[in-house]
Amino acid sequence: MRSLVLENTRQLAWHDVPEPARRREREALVRPIAVATCDLDQPMVFGQAPFPPPIRLGHECVAEVVEGPEGFAPGDLVVVPFQISCGGCEPCHRGQTGNCATVAPLSMYGFGAFGGDWGGMLSDLVLVPYADAMLVPLPKGVDPAAAASTSDNIPDGWRTVAPALAERPAADVLVAAGGARSIPLYAVDAALALGAASVTYVDMNAGRLDVAQQLGAQLKRESDSQGTTVRLILPSREGS
Repeated sequence: MRSLVLENTRQLAWHDVPEPARRREREALVRPIAVATCDLDQPMVFGQAPFPPPIRLGHECVAEVVEGPEGFAPGDLVVVPFQISCGGCEPCHRGQTGNCATVAPLSMYGFGAFGGDWGGMLSDLVLVPYADAMLVPLPKGVDPAAAASTSDNIPDGWRTVAPALAERPAADVLVAAGGARSIPLYAVDAALALGAASVTYVDMNAGRLDVAQQLGAQLKRESDSQGTTVRLILPSREGS
């Protein structure tokens, strides 16, 4: 099968690699059909992240089940978490699946040897070792492309605001964007969906500001003490 490999800085190529095989009952073979780029993928390609190549890229996806354990049928659409977790150890039972005690620390797709060489989602097929615990059925009617980042960045955006809003319902929320490109925007969406009274979004990037406006944001212009223009996005709940 083919897999997209980052061979070196800014050097990518499709490689022929061994096709994975399902050998255990809990395993599944899935075919990625919608793969999103994480905020870390571009820095990896440009050599700006501490992950040594070669790397089989891609760790956010919705996939189609090819073979799976009981409860999954061929053709089912599923979200595949990027971190490997067994679902049965103590950390997994606490909901801390990123700290699964069954697998080696930092086991994950799309990060090469740093992540344990689990392969990448930009491949024809992917093996999921603990499919009964890891795979999340995609709700009917949801566009796979819209849900691909549910593997990673969408939950990251959610967890930046959800715990605080659970403690202080209908609070005003400030989201200050930084190096991550998508997570702040997901945080805005999550805050509004969770009932925030208002969300103020601060960013210097015109592209992200445009996306936020398309999501129903209101734009306002301000200046900092050095006279640099800073644009604030004030999404209204009615426009979310």
